[in-house]
Amino acid sequence: MKTARTIAVATALVAGLTLTGWSQDSVIRSRTQAFLDAYAKGDRDGIASLIDPRRITMYGSDKAEFAQGAEAVYKLMSEDHQLWGRAVHFGAMEHESLVREGSMASIAFDIPFVLGGRPPIPIRVVAIWKREGKRWLLVQSSNAVVTEHQSASELLQHP
Repeated sequence: MKTARTIAVATALVAGLTLTGWSQDSVIRSRTQAFLDAYAKGDRDGIASLIDPRRITMYGSDKAEFAQGAEAVYKLMSEDHQLWGRAVHFGAMEHESLVREGSMASIAFDIPFVLGGRPPIPIRVVAIWKREGKRWLLVQSSNAVVTEHQSASELLQHP
């Protein structure tokens, strides 16, 4: 009887730990999507609720697009919106990789960027999140426009 009870308790603990890990991974995914949605809308308050204002660093797809601190991120977002207008959104994450260790988590993925009625542009994103108390805050993000049909494998096939 004692052995069965010990096994039941151990099973419950393992299940609880596993579900907590999945739950936190889900939080990272949802906060990342919330960040992308807020950025696409130009929602300064939405962005402010998701970033660590002192530690945030963002790397855009152009070398000049480097922002450190909340005000620099807001400026980068404002400039993007001057260029894009309002008809912009991100599609679904693809090729996702999420790593979480303690109070740090990273997520990397490809995502289609859609501007108006134009064909989607593939973007590669890496985001680093840090848990502060009960909240996960974005501390670093980098994105790049992904080339297509320029991989070494494809270029070697067609010299």
